[in-house]
Amino acid sequence: MNVLLPRSSAPSRLAPGAVRPSGIALIALLGLLGCSGDPAVVPAAQAAVAAPSLRTAVAEGVGYRPTTELTGSLEPIASVQLGFDVPGRIDAILVSRGGSVQKGEAIARLDATVARAQLAQAEAAHKGAAAQLAAGEAAFARVTTLNEAGGVSKQQFTDAEAGVLAGRAGVEQAAAAVQMARTNLGFHTLRAPIDGIVTNGPDNAGMLVGAGTPLFVVEDLSALQFKATAPESASWIRADLPALVLPGTPGAIGGAPAKVVRVIPSLDPATRRIPVEVRIDAPPPSVRAHAFARVRIEAGEDVAAVSVPKGAVVARPDFCVLVTDGTTPRKISVEVLGERDGNALVRGLGLDAGATVIVDPPNGLGE
Repeated sequence: MNVLLPRSSAPSRLAPGAVRPSGIALIALLGLLGCSGDPAVVPAAQAAVAAPSLRTAVAEGVGYRPTTELTGSLEPIASVQLGFDVPGRIDAILVSRGGSVQKGEAIARLDATVARAQLAQAEAAHKGAAAQLAAGEAAFARVTTLNEAGGVSKQQFTDAEAGVLAGRAGVEQAAAAVQMARTNLGFHTLRAPIDGIVTNGPDNAGMLVGAGTPLFVVEDLSALQFKATAPESASWIRADLPALVLPGTPGAIGGAPAKVVRVIPSLDPATRRIPVEVRIDAPPPSVRAHAFARVRIEAGEDVAAVSVPKGAVVARPDFCVLVTDGTTPRKISVEVLGERDGNALVRGLGLDAGATVIVDPPNGLGE
């Protein structure tokens, strides 16, 4: 098959701004003619129309600092749900919601009338046991003296000695009962295990509560924590990197400085993503616990990337670019890092600065 192209004695010139068809375009034209089976000669004008024009650009090497943005919620650095260890009726609420507490400070108290009586009873029993032990020890001392003079039988001596041992055991048992009663009385007062703010709790005293029922929540709001997962491509994230916490509403401005405190070296089994923990010290009023938030993390150093026109990046099915050296185009899978000056910043194995990429390639090209 012959393709007749117009001849000119003068060299062909392109008007300014015109796109020169590449050799790939002519190859594609010949392929189309070969598949048609038509032996007719195609006029040059028709050949020019049939051959698609391919626009190319040169990939430019640039430095790029990776950035990722994670979404999640902010949580207190410490949060504790509190309830009484024993059942009873609330006698007094000592710290209301919104109040601050120190570690060990009493928050609420149960009616302890019965518990105090039980403690008094145990202390009286302990005194009685101690008195019995003293009497037993005095009797044993007398029996010991008589035994040395042969004035008592062996059985009397053994009984006196056993009485002392029993008295000592009785004192220990009574002391344990006192300790139990004192501990039980202590359970009637609920104390804060951490410094913080009481963020939840009942309004009034007088209600009956069961043992272990959560009644109060104390939160340490001096710092906040943010836990989320990052994609595997963000493997550059490491502890101590600075971060910026932004309100969860898209487009919101302002934020608070933060720091990456932990990167778990194992992926989350459910999402196959990297668990990341961020800490916000002394958060401003605009950043509150339990709010949705976005956290922006930037790498500590630049990575090598290439800048190409956005039209050069296509999805087939993953993101890729088509590189040509004037002959057959070659598809290279790429990772899209971001944008700069209207171009796409990408990186991929085999895509180097100076490579010629095809912009807006037609479907099927390079497959």
